[in-house]
Amino acid sequence: MVKWKARKETVDIGCIELGSLTFDEDYMSVSIDICDMSEELKEEVDKAVGWQSHSMPKSGGKWYMGHPELKRHRVQWSGNPVVMDYSYLSVAFEAGKPISYSIVAGFHDAEDARMEACADITVDLSEYTNELKRAVIKVLLDKFFG
Repeated sequence: MVKWKARKETVDIGCIELGSLTFDEDYMSVSIDICDMSEELKEEVDKAVGWQSHSMPKSGGKWYMGHPELKRHRVQWSGNPVVMDYSYLSVAFEAGKPISYSIVAGFHDAEDARMEACADITVDLSEYTNELKRAVIKVLLDKFFG
């Protein structure tokens, strides 16, 4: 354990113990841009997007019924292929739990850009855990201590 004396102007405010650092939160997530996706993964993302765009009106229908002021907005997708807006790998770290990985894809309706949603697919990247940890630590150091 390392102890430092901390001074504020001329008043000694005591010692800090570096072995007792804690995070404010027990959860952290990072987003990593996806530069290229295999055809197999693209098909999985397309399935998830299709499922999400078809299930959204059903699950949101009751909610819209309770909010009559929103009736002027469309709640049904046009049926045309959706427009993909973004995709990224989300890596979530939570104290006491294994690291979770998911691909997130945001999209909107081809006819009405206000109809938007996102879909996610859980993926297993556990074999790359050490590389991801190193990358996250490097970004934390560069961002906050750069």
